[in-house]
Amino acid sequence: MRAFAAAVTANVPLALTGEPGVGKTSVIENSTANWGRHVETVIGSTRETTDFLGVMVEGPDGIEYKSFAWANRLNAADKSMLLMDEFNTAGQVMKAMLRVMQERVVGETKLHDGVSIVALMNPVETSTDGSELPPAMANRMMHMDWVFDAKYWLENVGTDFTISNLPPLESLLGGDPALNKATVSAAITTFLRTRPNLLNPPVPRDPAEAGGAWPSPRSWTNTISILSLLDPRDEEASFLVMKGCVGSGAATEYFRWLAAEDLHNVMDVINTPSMVDWKNERPDRLFALAQGVTTLGLTQPELWKKATLVLAACAQGGKPDVALPGADKLLTNRPSGVKTIPAAVRSAFADLLSKTKHSVTLAA
Repeated sequence: MRAFAAAVTANVPLALTGEPGVGKTSVIENSTANWGRHVETVIGSTRETTDFLGVMVEGPDGIEYKSFAWANRLNAADKSMLLMDEFNTAGQVMKAMLRVMQERVVGETKLHDGVSIVALMNPVETSTDGSELPPAMANRMMHMDWVFDAKYWLENVGTDFTISNLPPLESLLGGDPALNKATVSAAITTFLRTRPNLLNPPVPRDPAEAGGAWPSPRSWTNTISILSLLDPRDEEASFLVMKGCVGSGAATEYFRWLAAEDLHNVMDVINTPSMVDWKNERPDRLFALAQGVTTLGLTQPELWKKATLVLAACAQGGKPDVALPGADKLLTNRPSGVKTIPAAVRSAFADLLSKTKHSVTLAA
């Protein structure tokens, strides 16, 4: 449920696969309603492509693609969920769903950020005319296996699952999303620099593998977005997320690497740059640290000055090549409220950037 909640909140489409008759649809519909979200359930195999691409209607400015009422109802609610049931039985309609999944557009109607998308399906061997997902669709989604909870079913079947005591959605998440994203993105990009074969490998040739989770720049981006909403200490849910986005092989390799690397805590270093032995630190740890510090400084204006000072310490400690890319980004995106640049930063980067667009800024 923690992995599920993080995907829903991150607006990454989620594919849940489970056997027929285990209550997937009713549990998700009522769980989502208990979280205060409006639910629209759509079955692709009973729809036409126009339900997703829109119906051509002549308007004052020419031909428009009007969406159906279900899309408008999703947008009318502050928080809502599009539940695409029997997803892998959609057949030719699946092509029309691609834009809904990625661009979140139905016809010419953009689904707002409060709309999450979840697809439910049975395994191919037990579905009705079901098929493996096309790779282009599968790679847009986080994949999870539905685990039947007998205790939950026994306790709530008598009330049709409408009064189940689920924890609030927000309570399943954890940590500071901005700090989490800086840390996670730094770790993953550092890992991928050491494993470039996992960044953009060929699409799996086996249809079953191609219809599930596999690494691509898009699925790694989805991984970062979802993990940013989980408590960093929640290794169990984090593994499910990564496995569901980039596959079990890449996930296992990443977590083994992460355990061995013992990366710096970004926030600790921002507060105390002197804790790092800049001259003798391993290059991979420095790269991850510089990435995390830069991301935090760019997304949190109140930490911009501290982030530049960390990179200045890195450069003065003998690693200007590691610090320079992040310094360039931070100096290019100086917050409007920052009037002066710390002397240590001017000293560390004046020679390196004197012939760039920052020369006037650094002299201020």
